[in-house]
Amino acid sequence: MFVLFLVLLAGMQVQACVNRVPECVPQCKDCGATGKCLTPNVCLCDKGYSNRRDRGHCEPECSESCLNGRCVAPDECECLAGHRFVNGSQTECQPICAEDCSNGRCLESGKCECYTGYQRNETLRKCLPICQDVCFHGDCVAPNECRCHRGYEPRLSVPWICDPVCSSGCPNGNCLDPEVCFCRTGYAHKENSLASGCEPVCNPSCVNGTCISPGHCSCDEGHVFAEGSRNVCVPSCRSGCENGFCSAPGRCDCHEGFEKSSPHRCTPICQTGCGRNSRCTAPDTCACEAGYVFVNGSTTECEPFCPKGCRYGICSSPGVCTCFEGYQALLPFYCIPNCPGPCIYGTCVAPNVCRCFNGHRPSPTLGTSVCQPICSQDCGHGHCIAPESCQCDEGYAKRWPHGSCEPHCPQKCVNSHCEGSGQCRCYEGYKMRPGSVSICDPVCSPACRNGTCVEPNSCACSAGYEDTKVPYECVPICRPRCENGRCSAPGQCECLPGHLATNSSEPNSCRPQCREQCINAECLAPEQCVCLPGYRFIPDSSTECEPVCSKGCRSGQVCIGPETCEGIGSLISPTAGRHPVLHWFMFLLAILLCLALVMTPLLVLRELQRRRRGGDKQRTHLIENPSYGVVQANGEEAANELGIGLGD
Repeated sequence: MFVLFLVLLAGMQVQACVNRVPECVPQCKDCGATGKCLTPNVCLCDKGYSNRRDRGHCEPECSESCLNGRCVAPDECECLAGHRFVNGSQTECQPICAEDCSNGRCLESGKCECYTGYQRNETLRKCLPICQDVCFHGDCVAPNECRCHRGYEPRLSVPWICDPVCSSGCPNGNCLDPEVCFCRTGYAHKENSLASGCEPVCNPSCVNGTCISPGHCSCDEGHVFAEGSRNVCVPSCRSGCENGFCSAPGRCDCHEGFEKSSPHRCTPICQTGCGRNSRCTAPDTCACEAGYVFVNGSTTECEPFCPKGCRYGICSSPGVCTCFEGYQALLPFYCIPNCPGPCIYGTCVAPNVCRCFNGHRPSPTLGTSVCQPICSQDCGHGHCIAPESCQCDEGYAKRWPHGSCEPHCPQKCVNSHCEGSGQCRCYEGYKMRPGSVSICDPVCSPACRNGTCVEPNSCACSAGYEDTKVPYECVPICRPRCENGRCSAPGQCECLPGHLATNSSEPNSCRPQCREQCINAECLAPEQCVCLPGYRFIPDSSTECEPVCSKGCRSGQVCIGPETCEGIGSLISPTAGRHPVLHWFMFLLAILLCLALVMTPLLVLRELQRRRRGGDKQRTHLIENPSYGVVQANGEEAANELGIGLGD
């Protein structure tokens, strides 16, 4: 409808122009070669063109938008400057990069942006694929895709690792490079070829055998290992080959100097023959029979042998001796000289010859066969019975084992020495014990006090006593030490005047005593009371103390303890000003009532205390407290004893 309207409108304008002279035509910006200007700045565009953006201008239309380009003709795109068509496309243009942008896309800035799975390598100036695991012996040709080098193949289940390939299989070795085997220890390449497999090596090489593993040979059939060898195999003769050698399996040949006595035995040959008690054991070699040895200088004659020798005799047969004349056999291999009579304190060293033992000499009167002991010191009152040993006469004895005989006392002389005739003399500093003739006791002057004399002028304290600076005096020991007293006997303290041990569990602790009771005070010295903190003595009293209130107490209150006031002054009604006389009367009455309630039990209890305890004085005393009755200062013992109840 719109087009028809435009056509009618154009026809009317043409008709109007025809009626006018000269004729007028509409003007448009650019309707193109195929378009028509219908009205001013309104074009009628041909097929493939459009004036949508500007009605007075016909522009070509492209069915697909030109990316990074412009439409220059119907369905014909032209890339912008610095761009080019993407491969296979006529509508999409991409920027042109100066560098290689394979595996990526070129940005408007002229830089190359790599695709996913690729990264830029500035050295090579291109996009390279990324492999998460490094390709060993291979190249990364696509994201997470490795291509093995020539001569390598991917490892099973680990495709990014390429292992070298050896066509031989590389038995007994490892394939390190393509067609390159590395043999294990004890193996070597076959025919010295690196590509071939590996075979075991035996060094030294196997003789008459095959190397089956490194250093292990296996003998060929009919062969066995030579004695002491594991690589040399020799022919085997199952029936043996004595004094010969097996030249082939089952064949025995004799050594030189031997002759065959049986198919599997060879015997030696001695050209000169063997003499008495010997036999041929090797070619031209004789050996003695058991129990015989060669005669000096001979290699064929043998004589009997006695392994322990024959002292004073000859070896007549193996291990048997025959004694010389004048000797007799003590053992089968030992002969001793024979003396007709016994050698006393001596030994027979040759036929009819005696030699005295050490410490003895031949008797000058009894002959050479009798020896006597020698004593270098004169035995005195005794005679020599052994070398350096005397036997004393009756009444004499030896002080030392090898000494001479001296006077002897039958009883032992203690701290004394024997003078003879059974009498002892005391050493210096000792005296004979009364009633004894052999025991001497040490003497201490002056005598030991509370101790025993153990050496001359040396005392040892008795049990429960200890030394002092005075050598002869010992004093008793008290543990713990006596407090306010002196130790009069072991473990017993004697209190000083005015003190007394009041606690049975502490017998060594003496406490000061006061005849009169200390009230609100402590007895710290005999007959001396000291007020407790916050108390002072009542005037004209040295035993009773009262509390101190330094700031005083208000009207109607009394000082019941150090800096403590209490009374009924605070309980007075606020209406006290109305009836002052009545209220003051009630206040005084209350004070008197309180004093009566407090003082009456106090006086009764003090009287009971005075009667029960008599004159016994304690260090711990009672404290009077008008508010709470009677309170103990230092413990609960006195309160329990007197039956005093504490205030609530």
